[in-house]
Amino acid sequence: MSDREEIWILDRFEGDHAVLERTLHEMVDLPRTLLPSGAREGDALRVTIQAEVGTSRVTLVRDEKETAARAAEVRQLQGTLRGRDPGGDVKL
Repeated sequence: MSDREEIWILDRFEGDHAVLERTLHEMVDLPRTLLPSGAREGDALRVTIQAEVGTSRVTLVRDEKETAARAAEVRQLQGTLRGRDPGGDVKL
């Protein structure tokens, strides 16, 4: 049996499908119904993959701590960028 665990980010919804980002910006489309109940764009999902001969199991669980950590990182980056913005019109 082979087990591995990854973090995937719920990037967006497109109709009945969810687009998730894996490592190295690889995108995966899944039916929305396979996501944990209440999953939202920006959520980090802990994905466990268990593979054996003849069968595989994929489990997706919303990782609240990872989601919160990533949201805090984004807020900090936005604050830094806002602090560097001189304002006014962009001149080309």
